[in-house]
Amino acid sequence: MIQASAQPTEAAIHEGALTQNVRRIGAGTFWSLIGLELLVIFGALIWVFGWFPPMQTPYASTRDIATVQEAIYARLSGTTIDPLVQVQPGVSARASNLRGFALSGETYYYYVVGANNFDPYSLGRVNEAQIEVLLQDESGSQPLVIYIIK
Repeated sequence: MIQASAQPTEAAIHEGALTQNVRRIGAGTFWSLIGLELLVIFGALIWVFGWFPPMQTPYASTRDIATVQEAIYARLSGTTIDPLVQVQPGVSARASNLRGFALSGETYYYYVVGANNFDPYSLGRVNEAQIEVLLQDESGSQPLVIYIIK
């Protein structure tokens, strides 16, 4: 058998209220903790972005690259006049493939993957660090790479 004493309910409520100590933080401490947490989060983001920098963005906008791509395909198909220049005896190439072509004040170069190309990169006059690839188009029948020289 369990022996328990019964107290009046008023006395039990009053006794429980006296023994309960509640500590609360102030508004200043709360905002300090929020600030510290934000510093840790932003510090971690800066550290992560320091290790994984974003890839270089192209100098030209997407619309400009599409215009350049259309201009190159027009030259390759013969729609736009692009004279053939003799590179070696019996070997000729389009003038735009040799010297690039200017559009909106920028000189663009290109090469067709798997074909004989005479652009500065294909000939080894510039290395990979000196160029910025703007587009690698593998969707057509002739895979094409468009770049500029930095």
